[in-house]
Amino acid sequence: MQVQIEREIYIRASRSHAILNEAIRAFQSYLEPQTAASSPDYYRARNLLKEGKAFYDQTLQDAKKLLGPIPIYAAKDFEMWRSQVLAENKIVVQGQTAEDLRTELLADDFLKTIMGPADIEAYVAARFETQRTGKRKLANIKMRMVLDRLAGLAAAGQELQKTAQRKQQGLPI
Repeated sequence: MQVQIEREIYIRASRSHAILNEAIRAFQSYLEPQTAASSPDYYRARNLLKEGKAFYDQTLQDAKKLLGPIPIYAAKDFEMWRSQVLAENKIVVQGQTAEDLRTELLADDFLKTIMGPADIEAYVAARFETQRTGKRKLANIKMRMVLDRLAGLAAAGQELQKTAQRKQQGLPI
């Protein structure tokens, strides 16, 4: 495991969040009635969406490396070392109850930049039980929350892109 992945996952997630939000704003601006269909804003927004999705894909890949199953060929102390590194870099959470998780996640500096307190509380309330059961680990809920947020932004951007493409082609919106 590379040491830089633990630090870069937040950088990539932040960058993806910023670019996807910028793409959504650019598409919304393009879809304003006063903007001409031939405006180059469509291509700018489309490229921003593509770049934001690339950062999201890289973040997802890094999360799988960090939080996925341990390879069978790994050393015996690898799992302990990985757990320690993930805790030190605040990639995993420590809380075991819904209230502990809510408190820990609301105090997290990174989550504050991409989600509001109401969004965090709603996510924990909606997904606490499903994250706790099955093959999923409760400690990974923070990364799942970040990835779900980025996936939602990417999906919203794609929907706006479809609408903007109709406008760009001269079709009714």
